Amino acid sequence: MRKTGAFIAVLLAATLTGCAGALPFVSGEPRGDAVPIEELRCGDGFGGVDPDVVAGAVPDGFESVALHRCEGFTTQADAEGVWAGSRVERFEGDLSELLAALAEPNAAAAFACPASMWIGPELWLEGADGRFIRVPYPSDGCAQPRLDVLDRIEAAVSRLSLVEERFQRGGLIESAEATAAGCTSTAGLLVRTDVLAGVDIDQATVVPEVGATAVPVPPPPLPGADEVTGMRVCRYAPAPLPAEGSVLSIRGVLPFSGVDDLDREGAARVLALFGEAGPAGACEAEATSTVVLHPLPETQAGATVTVELDGCRRVVGPDLRAVVAPEEMLALLAP
Repeated sequence: MRKTGAFIAVLLAATLTGCAGALPFVSGEPRGDAVPIEELRCGDGFGGVDPDVVAGAVPDGFESVALHRCEGFTTQADAEGVWAGSRVERFEGDLSELLAALAEPNAAAAFACPASMWIGPELWLEGADGRFIRVPYPSDGCAQPRLDVLDRIEAAVSRLSLVEERFQRGGLIESAEATAAGCTSTAGLLVRTDVLAGVDIDQATVVPEVGATAVPVPPPPLPGADEVTGMRVCRYAPAPLPAEGSVLSIRGVLPFSGVDDLDREGAARVLALFGEAGPAGACEAEATSTVVLHPLPETQAGATVTVELDGCRRVVGPDLRAVVAPEEMLALLAP
């Protein structure tokens, strides 16, 4: 269950000399005035670095009529799948207590601070003229929110009326279409860097530690070309920009874009070509079209093969060794 107005501190280590780095909405520096903008731009929970957003104190002449609280790191499911994004709440009422708490000064810089990161919702004020400002939390000497002021802010918000709540989409993190097709929602390429560097470790793969003992885990096997009955081809390509929100992307990771199938003959030929391919060297060209091959029938281990259709044009199997994709294989897997 989500707790409205919850404030989260993530402790990373013991006390260190010097202050932890300030978040954009929690600053240990003296606060200048915020700059009003035409639209509310929620960040991702870390404040979101947006050059058009200058957080600060309420400027003279800005008449606050509502509070908007933006909580990042939230999710919402719908028919398309599960979206990451921000939950935006709009509060109305007497804002005087809240404004007084937000106007409290920052504390002087401390000599020693815990290495911690505070994560909490952004606070935005809506003006009578329809513009918005983001207001930081008054901070202690370590660029963390003053706990006494946090209590006052939470108490002040609890006395306001929640008049609107909406979800602001970020990126689709779990595609319902991909799940129904038997594919993952995103795909990227994991390659053994020791092999690319020419230092091959004898069959070293995933090595989880059990107590003090390292237990080698061999990669799941692929079926032979004479065993496969077909192949599911999960396709991945850049997603178009959504009508609402922004796309959260990670370099080298592409979203699901569709699925195809290969018959027994095609699947057998792809596996045979994979077995004959030569090793790939280092390459930094980014692929914009990738497929993940699921040989059928699928085993419990679910061994797959990932192929870059452009970019470096590599093929990587369960052991994470990269080989050069043969032209015949690329032609068989072309959309």
